[in-house]
Amino acid sequence: MENKFLQEFKIPFVGMKKRLHQFEYLIGPKFFEKFDDSEFKKCAIEVKIDFDKRENFFLLTFYVDGTFEMPCDRCTEPFNQTIFGDYELALKFGDMGDENKDEDVIYISENDDFIDVSSLIYEFIIVSVPLRCVHPEDKNGKSACNQETINKLSIKQEARFDPRWAALEKLKNKK
Repeated sequence: MENKFLQEFKIPFVGMKKRLHQFEYLIGPKFFEKFDDSEFKKCAIEVKIDFDKRENFFLLTFYVDGTFEMPCDRCTEPFNQTIFGDYELALKFGDMGDENKDEDVIYISENDDFIDVSSLIYEFIIVSVPLRCVHPEDKNGKSACNQETINKLSIKQEARFDPRWAALEKLKNKK
C-alpha cells in the first residue's frame, strides 16, 4: 500500500490549463524514509516547482533551498549544511527512442494522468549537496571545525610520514 504522505507529490495534469502552475513542498526527514536515506535525519528543505503546461509538453523548473545536518568532512562534528539549486526538465508524451537520449527530457505514457515528482525532488536534493561538506568559517574567517579533532588528525598524519617520500621529493624538486 502506498504511503498517503507521498500522495501530495503526484501532480495531476489532465484537465490542467495551459499556463504556469506552481507547487511548494516542505521536505523533512519523513520524506527520505521512502528512499531509505539515513543521511537526512534532520533537515528542512523547501522545494518549489514551476509547472508550465504547454501545447505538446510540460516544462518543470525545480528550486531547492534548505539545510540538513551532516558530519563535517574535516572534523566529523555535525553541522547544518546549506543546499540550493535550480533544475529544469521537460516532460513529453511518448516512448524514449534510441535517438532521444536527452537527460533533461522525461518521457511519459499517453495514458498517464499524473506525474509523481517525489523521485525528481529526491534526485535534485542529492545533486544539490556539495561534494565536500565542511564547517563554514565564522565572521573572522576562522574555521568552525572542532580544533581538538583537527589537532589529533594532524598528529596522526605526521606520525604516518614515510621518510622514503622525502628522498623522492628532493629528486622532484631538482628539476
